[in-house]
Amino acid sequence: MLFLIYKQNKSQQVVIAEDQKMSNVVIKKVNHESMGVQKAVIKILDILNWRSLLKGKKVFVKVNLISSEFVPGQCTSPLVLDALFGELSKYGYDITFGDADLAAAHQCNKAAKVWGHLKLADKYGAKFQNLSEDEIKKMKIGGKVFKELDIARTVIEADSIISVPVLKTHCLTELTCALKHFWGIVPRVRHQYHVVVDEAISDINTLVKSKIAFSLVDGTIGMEGNGPRTGKPKICDILLGSTDSVAIDALVAKYIGIDVPKHVKTAAERGLGSLNYKIVGDMLETNEFEHPDSDKQPIFFWEMSLRKTILKPLLFNTPLFGIFAWIATKYNTFYYYHRFGKKYAKNIMNSSWYGKELKNMIS
Repeated sequence: MLFLIYKQNKSQQVVIAEDQKMSNVVIKKVNHESMGVQKAVIKILDILNWRSLLKGKKVFVKVNLISSEFVPGQCTSPLVLDALFGELSKYGYDITFGDADLAAAHQCNKAAKVWGHLKLADKYGAKFQNLSEDEIKKMKIGGKVFKELDIARTVIEADSIISVPVLKTHCLTELTCALKHFWGIVPRVRHQYHVVVDEAISDINTLVKSKIAFSLVDGTIGMEGNGPRTGKPKICDILLGSTDSVAIDALVAKYIGIDVPKHVKTAAERGLGSLNYKIVGDMLETNEFEHPDSDKQPIFFWEMSLRKTILKPLLFNTPLFGIFAWIATKYNTFYYYHRFGKKYAKNIMNSSWYGKELKNMIS
């Protein structure tokens, strides 16, 4: 087993710094063998000593269900959940998993079926919860953006949270991984805060930090370019695990060839984790991703442009927003999916090792 130690300095260079306080990030490469993903997940869980990190028996597994169409790299892989649910079930944990609908779409329920998550729920006795359909409780935060937030009851009442984000680029935040993943526990108004997203992400993570046991990052197939939904799948064959969301995001930024994003630095400044990390497990090799270009992603481009104009109250705080949401949904589910997504999915299912592994998992 290899142990590599890194420290992020202000210029984002990486230097050896064994005398600094750091957080462990476990990396395991996926071997292309039967159940290769599941075996790698179990190795990460073992290294993390995962059962010692959980409090109580009620576990909420936060997954990514951003898309009701199957394009690998968009949502949490059922191969990863197969192993995680299997281990949780073996030791008698009460498992609930879920995500929320988007502002512009009601995709979550269908996505759970299409991506094979509901099959796994039946297999392991887990419960699926669309957070947008859950009972909502108002929580006082006292953050820099949010003073209070409506949060799903499932999240509040969980003893522990396991986060299972997908490694992706993002048109708004450059990277979406462990920290940005919790944007999805706010089921209603989060789209209204895109212009202050960096501080908003820290506010939300502050609320749930004490419940987060660890993050298990799905880097089996990531997404590059104009993610998180309309990018290009990228086979990476890695999984990462850590109790520190900031450290894992800092490492992932280096892995995909970008500077540490502002929302990650902000989280570090607010005491949510460390930019310094120690790699435990397999060697890390940079795997540069195609960077997002929001000017070429019309939904993000027009949203962010219009939010900075005097038209913002009219377009985003009235029923007119429904028209914008309808256009966004059609772009994602019809134009992108039929023009690019189906081709990406077909290529991976027919021409990669993952096709055989995923074949019996997805609907």
